[in-house]
Amino acid sequence: MNRKLQHIAYLSENQSSAQFRYRVQNPIAACQDSRHYQISSFTKQDLAELSRRLPGFDLLIIVRQTAKTQEIPTLIETAQSRGIKVVFDLDDLIFDCRDLPLLMSSTNSKNVLYWLGYIWGIRNIARRVDGFLTTNSFLAEKLKRSFDKPVAVIPNSLNQAQIKTSEKALKTQKPHVGFRLGYFSGSPTHAKDFRLIEPELLRFLETHQDAELKIVGYMDFSPRAKALLDAGRISFELPVDYLKLQTKIAAVDVNLAPLVENDFTNCKSELKFFEAAITETTTIASPTFAYKHAIQDGTTGFLARPGEWFDKLEYLYRHPRENQKIALAAKAYCLENYYGPKLQKEIIKAYAELSKI
Repeated sequence: MNRKLQHIAYLSENQSSAQFRYRVQNPIAACQDSRHYQISSFTKQDLAELSRRLPGFDLLIIVRQTAKTQEIPTLIETAQSRGIKVVFDLDDLIFDCRDLPLLMSSTNSKNVLYWLGYIWGIRNIARRVDGFLTTNSFLAEKLKRSFDKPVAVIPNSLNQAQIKTSEKALKTQKPHVGFRLGYFSGSPTHAKDFRLIEPELLRFLETHQDAELKIVGYMDFSPRAKALLDAGRISFELPVDYLKLQTKIAAVDVNLAPLVENDFTNCKSELKFFEAAITETTTIASPTFAYKHAIQDGTTGFLARPGEWFDKLEYLYRHPRENQKIALAAKAYCLENYYGPKLQKEIIKAYAELSKI
């Protein structure tokens, strides 16, 4: 007996955000040849069309950023009245006021009223839906405890354009002299994360005159770091688009992914690891939940707590062949787990679980 074709609709804020890429575009692309699911994508500008086509869907997935859209509660009620399951995709720890101090500390924000309103908006939608999608099992457990509803996991993943761009960068980049470290900050909120490793990192740069640090993103430089910036040992540029970023990562020998360890960062995904891996660049990361589950320490990358970063950088500096071996092992692992048939199977499993709620 053939399994019934399931029709899924995603609703997101827009198609230009990183959240759209990770939570909508990549899962859809991974399942484009599935015989069991037909998936459509809508933005809030398409609400009228989505409402018109709603009876043709079995599952509606609402992505986090659309929570503030006024029409969403009515859309959920209409869908559920027609027997359509509604799922909320949440990829961050932003749904419980008890986590507000941690959230504000992690984002360097002082606007209490803004975040209270944001969390209220998330909870308003969360209370109405039938279940949740999220990025890892740590965050899934948080959601289960808060709302007592089913939760399925679809990890953040790679897309074909990133892989092709990375392969092109590997073939065309010129060999470089010295040892390059890379820090790629997605937002200004990572200032505390960088400060976590700054003393060991600057000590490493001061110890090895042929080492340099390339920063892409956002940074407030300490006087000690500013001296190295002025000396040309640190270079800095503002954020670039996600494909150009792959070429930047490919140009360094080590990718740095520090995070202050807490419940907020344990809910973050391992995307800095797998996006570096496909450029054959080794990652050193803090041992948060996602990185501990993704990186086999010393085999596909390194995990480092404060006090361990200098020694692990020193090891990679002194063992370039081992660095290359680790980078290639990471690439093979990430292409298997964050792209292709294994990823598709994981996504389809999540859709199947949610379709049954």
